[in-house]
Amino acid sequence: VPRLFTAEIAAFYESYYTNKGVKILKGTVAVGFDADANGDVTAVKLKDGSVLDADIVVVGVGGRPLTNLFKGQVAEEKGGIKTDAFFETSVPGVYAVGDVATFPMKIYNDERRVEHVDHSRKSAEQAVKAIKGKEAGSAVEEYDYLPYFYSRSFDLSWQFYGDNVGDAILFGDADPGSAKPKFGSYWVKDGKCVGAFLEGGSPEENAAIAKLARAQPPAASPDELKAAGLQFASKI
Repeated sequence: VPRLFTAEIAAFYESYYTNKGVKILKGTVAVGFDADANGDVTAVKLKDGSVLDADIVVVGVGGRPLTNLFKGQVAEEKGGIKTDAFFETSVPGVYAVGDVATFPMKIYNDERRVEHVDHSRKSAEQAVKAIKGKEAGSAVEEYDYLPYFYSRSFDLSWQFYGDNVGDAILFGDADPGSAKPKFGSYWVKDGKCVGAFLEGGSPEENAAIAKLARAQPPAASPDELKAAGLQFASKI
């Protein structure tokens, strides 16, 4: 799975965080901690042998779907519990939602897992609709999710929609020293624009890149995309 942040995007955020006084250590990992007599952390030991003094440690390492509990009881796919477009598993009446579910990604004609709070909420909503629909005997539309990710930190706020596959085309002002940086990237595969990232966008601009990612329009040349920037999305 390709990372969302290309080298150019990552360089912007690294520089921005550094300018804010955040020290980023790369090429090593934490291997242990030191604590005082009360059990409070005093230092972090790194694999390269260095030791960092610490009053508090925040560990953000992600996680894997916990499916062991269901081994041999439900069908699995791509590291998750396989579901249909209504999040029902291979066992009738049993549903799986959120990070743990591998579901049909209609927009890409593929089966995927999505690890994000937006999908967790929407997949749960879809499952409830399906359950209620069965009880009432009414039809429910298939789940048609557009991948969406976002983050906010300091004065920054970015959103991403679609698929980060193919060639990434950066546009806009990616200067970390700018008062209000605004830049983005389009992802182009097989001649189509399949994904879009935007830092510093307005609600209307974020809606425009979401619409673009859903429509997957024919892409202009890389130079034209770079020059047009947000205007390309706004015309969709």
